[in-house]
Amino acid sequence: MGEVQMPKPIIAIVGRPNVGKSSLFNRLVGRRVAVVDETPGVTRDRLAADVSILGRKCILIDTGGFEVALKDDPIGGKVIEQVEYAIEQANVIVFLVDAIEGPTATDHEIAQRLRKQAKPIVFAANKVDAGGADLTQFYELRLGEPIGISAIHGKNINALCEAILSHLPPPDDEDEDGERVRIAIVGRPNVGKSALLNSILGEERAIVSPIPGTTRDAIDTPFEWRGRKLLLIDTAGLRRKARIKRRLEYYCVVRALSAIDRGDVALLVIDALEGATHQDARIAGYAHEGGKPVVIVINKWDLILERVGADELESKEARRQEKLLRQDYERLIRQQLKFVDYAPIEFTSAVKGEGIDGVLEKALYCYEQTLSRVTTGALNRAMQEFLAAHPPPMIKGRRLKVYYATQPEVKPPTFVLFVNDPELMHFSYMRYLENRLRERFSLDATPIRILLRPSHERKRNIA
Repeated sequence: MGEVQMPKPIIAIVGRPNVGKSSLFNRLVGRRVAVVDETPGVTRDRLAADVSILGRKCILIDTGGFEVALKDDPIGGKVIEQVEYAIEQANVIVFLVDAIEGPTATDHEIAQRLRKQAKPIVFAANKVDAGGADLTQFYELRLGEPIGISAIHGKNINALCEAILSHLPPPDDEDEDGERVRIAIVGRPNVGKSALLNSILGEERAIVSPIPGTTRDAIDTPFEWRGRKLLLIDTAGLRRKARIKRRLEYYCVVRALSAIDRGDVALLVIDALEGATHQDARIAGYAHEGGKPVVIVINKWDLILERVGADELESKEARRQEKLLRQDYERLIRQQLKFVDYAPIEFTSAVKGEGIDGVLEKALYCYEQTLSRVTTGALNRAMQEFLAAHPPPMIKGRRLKVYYATQPEVKPPTFVLFVNDPELMHFSYMRYLENRLRERFSLDATPIRILLRPSHERKRNIA
């Protein structure tokens, strides 16, 4: 099965407004992702990105400015709620203060809350490049002396990364479930993820409740199905606290990203009554970019049938009506999630146990396709046919030439084309080649990657 990917640790940057959290986020990510502005409180929604902390892959969260004075403000109150939840979910917390302004009442409030969490804290003071910073004044926060950094200019960022790395749990290279096919159940709260898990296992292994976010932590459950060893990773949302009323789906997405990294296949569970949402698209897109196949599970399908009255029709007419409904619904989902048009769709009622075998069949089918390997000879013969049937377009008087093709990797199938100039590959022609490869080599349910290399690299590699 290859290397098993373990969950990525989560790092949250917290602090009051305008201390440079977004600048630090951008610095660690290595590109401008968060909006940076001198106006306090610019970052209100959370941002997350994959980062490498001295070679260790992590998920970094940029939180909004924590301002206690605004807790009664409708927007400020929501920011505080989300910051608190980010703190709770993180493995390591980076507490950022302003080295020039010194400790404030809000800094004291944040420090007090962090101490109650009993989690690893990396204390950092930003803007030390401005001069006149006295870091010893921050001892009064009872978190020790902060690491002086400049997020804008990159000063002492390596020292900060070393401090973060020292608190991260060691990567687990051994996994007794390594030979199992890992299936991650992901999706928004209250779409039926725990019910799906219970229906697959045939027993009540996870608490099922109509309250969104009943399950807080991921649940790993090994089991066997038709002689295959499988591992279900259930990420059934987050426990909803009374004071947190809205917009916690973001953190469900963060947890889903970690589960997808660990899994071989993702089951994206969608509520049939609601359809695909922006969050569903984001989860599907993350799996696609990570090369992980997706099975789109349309759950609560029985409620759709009840709504249109199809469940009350005679059996023959009911089957015809349901077939038409499924076709229409599938077209809608394909339109909403067109970038994973290869993902199979299964309609289920997890509560009634309907469609469950189909979900597992499709998951294993997707997994087997990720292991597909095409011989170099067959691949190059196919590429010659594709190029002859539909030559590449002329771009600025030049035409793309493909000299050689090979498949160096699986999970997902990855094809490398050695060409005269990669810039001559138009996106529409890349799509054409992808579609032809899928048709020729039966890769209809897995992401595939096509990488372009200039022809001189092949000569160097051969040499």
